[in-house]
Amino acid sequence: MNERVAEEWKDDTSPGERVRTVMKRTYDPQAVATIAERALTTETTARKHLGVLAEDGFVEAVSPSGERGTWYRRAPRSVVLERARQILDSVDVETLSARVTELRDAVQAFEERTGAESPRAATVANADLDAAAITEWRTARRNLKLARAALALADATEAVENDIGSDERD
Repeated sequence: MNERVAEEWKDDTSPGERVRTVMKRTYDPQAVATIAERALTTETTARKHLGVLAEDGFVEAVSPSGERGTWYRRAPRSVVLERARQILDSVDVETLSARVTELRDAVQAFEERTGAESPRAATVANADLDAAAITEWRTARRNLKLARAALALADATEAVENDIGSDERD
């Protein structure tokens, strides 16, 4: 990021917004000093905002072996929820349900073909699959889980909306 862009970002956002923005794309553990530098703030300020983000479940504190202090990374649950929201914004529930069925069938086909329950188990068992097939299986499993999470989020959202609506009618 060049100096002018950095100054504009700093002028247009709060330290908390910058820390959140940095953490939105931080999947590997990072030291507070690194996060502070990337967010154009002090370590003390970064630590304060990271604490709030951790309480909210957006990031998680970790202690990598061989490293000192608390490090932070994006919490996997927050990534799943974000991805589920993106899926729901791009496709209707009926289409998503059909996609879940397709993905489930694809995963089951790999399981039946290899006699293994996962790509890792198939690799360990030396199943007759090339690297592309293993990648396809992993991708189908991941997408199936994310699609199911999106459907669960849609169901939960509908239930809460119905509860709120019934409270307003009472």
